Amino acid sequence: MTTLASSHPQGQPLSSSRLGRVFWLQGVLPSNVLWAVTLWAFMAGQLSLVGMLFAVLLVYTGWIIRAVWRAAPSARNADIGVAARGLTVGWGLNTVLLVFFLALELFAR
Repeated sequence: MTTLASSHPQGQPLSSSRLGRVFWLQGVLPSNVLWAVTLWAFMAGQLSLVGMLFAVLLVYTGWIIRAVWRAAPSARNADIGVAARGLTVGWGLNTVLLVFFLALELFAR
């Protein structure tokens, strides 16, 4: 049994999505689009839109971390699944910190 397989709780079904689709099409692409729109709204001074997008980003980040975590065992190579998990958690921490510091910037205005 690999480390990756042993980290999956018994009795819970694995995600039926393949890791590549979850990571790239549900993770990387949408999060970059969300951040691009958020930063545009931030620079344009659309404060209510920025606040809404911050909330969407935080909820989305929690969802995608869980989705990638559950899809990781479907990787052909267990190391790819571990890397996808690590990258997604790192991206999530980055998102939380960016939202926090940008929100501080908005409150300072």
